[in-house]
Order: sequence, then C-alpha cells, then structure tokens
Amino acid sequence: MRCFFEDCVLDTERRELRRGPAIVPTTPQVLDLLEFLIRSRDRVVSKDDLVNAIWNGRIVSDAALTTRLNAVRRAIGDSGQQQRLIKTFPRKGFRFVGVVHDEDRQPATAAAVTIPVASSADVDERQSARWLENIRGRLKLVGRVLALVATIGAIAGGLVGYWNVWKTVRTDAGREAQNIQKQPTIAPEIEPRLSLVVLPFTNLNDDPAQDTFAESLSTDLATDLARTPATRVIGRDVAFSYKKKAIDLQQLGTDLRIRWAVRGAVRRNGDQVRVNVSLTDLRTARDIWSDRFDDDLANLAALHGTITARLLCVAHLHLRQYEEALQQCSRSLNMSGTDYQAYMRLISAFGSTGRNTS
Repeated sequence: MRCFFEDCVLDTERRELRRGPAIVPTTPQVLDLLEFLIRSRDRVVSKDDLVNAIWNGRIVSDAALTTRLNAVRRAIGDSGQQQRLIKTFPRKGFRFVGVVHDEDRQPATAAAVTIPVASSADVDERQSARWLENIRGRLKLVGRVLALVATIGAIAGGLVGYWNVWKTVRTDAGREAQNIQKQPTIAPEIEPRLSLVVLPFTNLNDDPAQDTFAESLSTDLATDLARTPATRVIGRDVAFSYKKKAIDLQQLGTDLRIRWAVRGAVRRNGDQVRVNVSLTDLRTARDIWSDRFDDDLANLAALHGTITARLLCVAHLHLRQYEEALQQCSRSLNMSGTDYQAYMRLISAFGSTGRNTS
C-alpha cells in the first residue's frame, strides 16, 4: 500500500518513505510507527497502543517514545511545535491529522480531480465534511504541482533548462539524505560517567511481608549513592516501574541514558540480614562485580554505608578514576592509619600506570 500526504509518499511494501523525489533515511521503528499512526488516523491512539503495536508490549520509557515520535515528525517535515500532521492530545495520546490518499497513484492534473454532486438531502454530515477535506487537499496538491512546473519553466526557459534544474535538485536531495544518515536518529550514546539506577531488590523470604523491607533497602541505597558528587541516580518512581518485570538490560541503559545498574536480593532471618549486591555494566549487560554482606538489623545504617562505598570504589576503578576511588575503596575495606597510607600509595601507583598506558 502507498499513502500520499502533502509532499510525502509512504510505501509499506517497499518499506520506504519519500519526500518529493528523495528517499528519506529512516529506521524500521520510525516506519512502523508512521504506518501505525496513518492506519489509525480515524482515532486518537494512546501510548499503550503504540507500545503494544511497535514494541510488542515491551517496557519503553516516555523519553524513548518521545524520541521515536520526534524522528517521525522530522522525517515527514513536521515538528512538535507545528503539529500539522501528527497532533498531540495531552493525557490522551496522538493522532495523524494530515490528509491521506490511499490510491495507487497521486492526482497529476486538475482534470483528474472530479467533484461529485450530492444527489440526496440526507447525505451524512460527517461524510460530507470528510469528502470536502479530501477535495481541498487534492486541489492544494494540484496547485502546488502546477505552480512548481510554471516556476521551473520560467526559470529554465525550456525543457533543457528544466532538466538541468531537476538534476541539481536531485543532487542536493541526495547530499541532504547523506547528511541525515550521518546524524544520530535515536538516543545519544550512554554517558560514561557515574550514572546508574538502583533496581528494586528481590525478597528471598517466603513471607510477602518482607517485600517492604527489601524495597526500603534499595531505596536507602539509592539515596546514599545520590549524595555523592558527580553521580547521577535515576529516581525511585522510574526505578520501581521495572519491579518484577523482565528487563532487557542493554535497552534499559539506552532508554535511561545510564551506564550502570545496581541489582540485589535480601534475605532476613530474625535479626540477621543477608544482602547480595551486583553492579552491572549496561553496555555489555554483564556484572562487573558482586558480593554478599551479612550483618545485624541494629547495624543496618553501617551496612548501607559499606555497600555504597564498595559500589563507588568498583565503579570508579572501572572508569580509571583512581583519585575518586581512593576514599571509597579505603572506606569499604575499613582501612585506617598505616594500612590506609599504604593502600593510597598502591592505588596512586596503579593509577599513574593506568594513565600512561591507556
């Protein structure tokens, strides 16, 4: 099926979008999203409708959905400010409002446009309005085509001049397409600094009442990490939206634009607490560190501090930020005095070596 709107043509069988004579470089998701909006243009589609249709119900952040919609608008010459073709309905969803022709070919001349005359007084008002809107769109398109032909003919002075102008336009369109391909069309690359999310910890007890304890432990840990300068921690509401859901870790890093994920599990036995914690690099979806911590409930605050320091120590070392790692590593290992000084010299030497060889 081919859909014509304004100066664009969407060919669903050939999987391509054209604006004028040029093919617009697009990603498969952008084409799928545009096709879905056009097919559903008689109604407002919600965010859930888009997620189910394009991402098969997989968890997608609002930022990722907005990025794809902006890419669709750029591809068809629309924008969030103009909303000529794709209109946003706050708290409702989105709708394609442009005039679409589903014919196998566009109308080429004014003679091709026929205006039927209503023969009955009881013609449905809604159908008449839609018919008039369709006719206006065709007439506008025909007017643009005729104006373009007249302008090119006047400037070129004949068919030879017209052909030269056409070749120039086609060349410029190709260069523009190459420039668009070189630009990123989805989300920017995950930032390399200490940016992370603390996912809700799993309750390993059979008692569901311990869920609150596991949640509070992950919340407190996120708060402690967020207090560290130059560390960006995703908020609790976003983090807990992934609770008990299957997660594509690499997609999670792309959607939230973060480098790390902290995951864990909690088991409580009376006054004894065991916490398993891991630090995952979302670029590779692999754990770069994991450990187990045992303590009493009375020492819960100290346990938070130890886990926080250990996480920061590992992350800083992995990023070769040795100066930032010194204090956190020594704190997590409970070093002081002579041991602390020796450890500082060791890490400093290792840091110098790492900088010279990196």
